[in-house]
Amino acid sequence: MTEINEGWKREFDVYDRVAKMGLDLGERAGTISDPKGRRICSLTFTPSGLVFTSGTGGGRGPVTNDDADVEEGYQAGRDAGANHIRALHWGLDPFGTLNDVWYCVKCIGMVNSAGGGAFSKSPRVVDGYTEVFHDVFGGPMSQFAADGLDQSLSGWHTRSAVAGYDLPGNCKIEPEMIVQIAPELALEIIRERGPHV
Repeated sequence: MTEINEGWKREFDVYDRVAKMGLDLGERAGTISDPKGRRICSLTFTPSGLVFTSGTGGGRGPVTNDDADVEEGYQAGRDAGANHIRALHWGLDPFGTLNDVWYCVKCIGMVNSAGGGAFSKSPRVVDGYTEVFHDVFGGPMSQFAADGLDQSLSGWHTRSAVAGYDLPGNCKIEPEMIVQIAPELALEIIRERGPHV
């Protein structure tokens, strides 16, 4: 069985953090839909253990350089992050849990704003999304970190924070996340349920 390096294993239960954050995981039916009539899936599991999320929108309207507007975008990013945590929780169920996420790999954060270089604060907007993953899985930007260090770095990830898009539904932000789980767990999910939910 493939194992992750001991230094990257968490010594806390992810669900304790989810509870402290007040993040409601909802119900499967409200988070992961039946595939009938759906254009795209919420998650794709690969044999390597990489799990890809579809983009999820947060907030409404383009973000400007106005500080209050940027903070609204930041909150929209947090809301989108919470939606992806819910999707991962229910997508892993009943084969695994959020505790089976080894680490976060890559975030792509697209921000709805004027193009042509007029908007310069997309990193702050995408920080809202990033911080949710740091909070849940551990990372330097986590609310549970002390002096920039957390008990785990498994929520830490590479990231692109790009602006200038007309996003679907006129949302403020549409991020995607790639996470790593054990290849054996991914293969079990693929064998038993298929690669997509």
